[in-house]
Amino acid sequence: MAGLQQERLVIAVQAIAGSRRSLDDTIAYVKERKAFGQPVAAFQNTQFKLAELATEVEVGQAFVDKLLAAHARDEEIVTEVSMAKYWASALHKRLAGECLQLFGGYGFMKEYPISQDYADAAVPPIYGGTNEIMKVIIARNLGLA
Repeated sequence: MAGLQQERLVIAVQAIAGSRRSLDDTIAYVKERKAFGQPVAAFQNTQFKLAELATEVEVGQAFVDKLLAAHARDEEIVTEVSMAKYWASALHKRLAGECLQLFGGYGFMKEYPISQDYADAAVPPIYGGTNEIMKVIIARNLGLA
């Protein structure tokens, strides 16, 4: 079981890193891409969406960093690692989809990394134990099952 928890922590790390990459690529893209005579980044909806996503990435990073330190100290973090794996991988999947939307049709073209990010983000909620299994573990450790 200890190996599973380390694997799940690695998945959470990968999900946060993937989220950050997608977000950084999208921010760079919306600053360059113009629509209606101005950069897509100038639209308030784009600003709000990216502000929300950037906040979620930072919150996820802080949680994962806390768990990495606890893991290095050999602490028992089964519940928290299950939370991190489920939450970070779900964030990655949702974030990649929302970033892809900001690319418009270009988001599906292989020339843009977001197309691969979008495909890659579909896998982490499944492997290392599905996110539904993570919720079962969390619920059990909360004394609910």
